Amino acid sequence: MRGSAPPPILILNGPNGVCRTEIPFLSSRPFAFEWRGTVAKSYLASWKKAKDRFEKTTGKKKPDPKSRFGKLFSKISSTGLEGALKSYDAATTVQDAQKHARAFQSAAGGYIPTLDAAGKAAKQDGDAVYAEACADMVASLNKIAGSVVTDLERFDGLPKTIEGYFKSPYWFKLLHKVAKQEMSLENVELYDKILKGKLSKAEPAEEAYKEYVAVRSPKEVNIGSGTRSACKKCADQGAWTDMPWDKVAKDLGVNLADTIGRLHSALAKGEI
Repeated sequence: MRGSAPPPILILNGPNGVCRTEIPFLSSRPFAFEWRGTVAKSYLASWKKAKDRFEKTTGKKKPDPKSRFGKLFSKISSTGLEGALKSYDAATTVQDAQKHARAFQSAAGGYIPTLDAAGKAAKQDGDAVYAEACADMVASLNKIAGSVVTDLERFDGLPKTIEGYFKSPYWFKLLHKVAKQEMSLENVELYDKILKGKLSKAEPAEEAYKEYVAVRSPKEVNIGSGTRSACKKCADQGAWTDMPWDKVAKDLGVNLADTIGRLHSALAKGEI
């Protein structure tokens, strides 16, 4: 299916002898989404729930300030942690999110070890309730910290080429999902075979032609008439190893650029 997305720029002699397909609207805008639209989460709310569980479990009782646990507990303050999470949740750009993520990671880096040590001290003091409550808070905070890292890795590494979406397991999964939803998986499947150099031999080339390229084939892809004619000529001559897969990849790149554009749109709306 073709749409309004700009045609990809194709650079010949790419990996595996296949052209490298760059997407202008991706290359010029490494990240065009609003951060909150893409990462629709509230980590501060999650942290407050963990604190509420702590208070309910412990009954809000204060530990003996003279005990090892009490001395460590008195040093714990989540003010900086909560401020960083609040700012991170409110971030509207990747740059803002990265800034507040660093602040959160710095605060958590000091908070988690102290909380963990307090829990261990409580266990040594025979206070199992506090020990378990501290362990729960540590687990909750580690989960939030892991999610923040995943968020940043996910969008900081936004692919700038179509190939990037095929080489990244994370982005390939999302691309596959969107293509399946719009019933255009044939583009993904054939492009993947070409990119990985799986059609260089006669037998797989013939199978791919009959499955994806030939007119009225089971998974017929939408490619230019000139490209299809060139493929048919090779097929009629049995010249399977001469099949112009680079031209096929170029046409598929246009289709995939459309699909990637819709993937971005779905991400921005929080639909996937």
